[in-house]
Amino acid sequence: MTRDDALALDAVDPLAQFRDAFDLPKGVIYLDGNSLGPPAKTALARLADVGAREWGQDLIRSWNVNGWIDAPLRVGGKIAGLIGAQPNEVTVADSTSVNLFKLAAGALSLQPGRATILSETGNFPTDLYVLQGLAALLPGVELKAVDADDLPAAIDEDVAVVVLTEVHYKSARRWDMAALTAAAHAKGALVLWDLSHSAGAVATDLNGSGADLAEEEQRGFRQCPADAAPVCPELLDDRAIEVGGPTRSRVTDAHDSADAPTTP
Repeated sequence: MTRDDALALDAVDPLAQFRDAFDLPKGVIYLDGNSLGPPAKTALARLADVGAREWGQDLIRSWNVNGWIDAPLRVGGKIAGLIGAQPNEVTVADSTSVNLFKLAAGALSLQPGRATILSETGNFPTDLYVLQGLAALLPGVELKAVDADDLPAAIDEDVAVVVLTEVHYKSARRWDMAALTAAAHAKGALVLWDLSHSAGAVATDLNGSGADLAEEEQRGFRQCPADAAPVCPELLDDRAIEVGGPTRSRVTDAHDSADAPTTP
């Protein structure tokens, strides 16, 4: 392929027009959108308005008059369409690590008599660090990590929750969400999906797959198990998890690690 070929393809690309919607330095081809996307021009204008008018003029009244207090659910409702969820099932809260910790702890609380968190050895390192920290805080709880190919067979009657990343951060291997969730449910286990490398990039259908819980970078998604409806809305609420809160020092800089931690 020549440069002229590439330019010809650009000229008929239906997405090419959207480049002008973003404030990118001239001549820069930016491929790090998964970590920090470029700012949309409309977003910059909105930020200026929030700072100057809503914060600067309306001050504390903005929680009500400008809807700040409802923003987590309002934004979550917009995200819902990307992941196959209903608007009232998604909220924006905390960070990836904190949400994973709280949702995994909530899943354990819904599974009395089960004490194993199951994941794969190649899962995103931070996820495994967080789960190790949670297991260390809860007496009798064990994190068990196995090879991906062996994971479905490792789901047994002691597994409370299976925690997986839908799309692998290195290989791009994608789990069959519906099949794995069904296999877990057949053994009485819940499944918590990390969508950090899939939400907005591939078609994800949480409800269609029967998913229980999910989270993604800077967002927490809650899918309620059928028998947990009175509890599930609180899974992302610190007050619902009485284990002393997440140990942030255990996961600091974990995103920079290239290898998964050693697990039992």
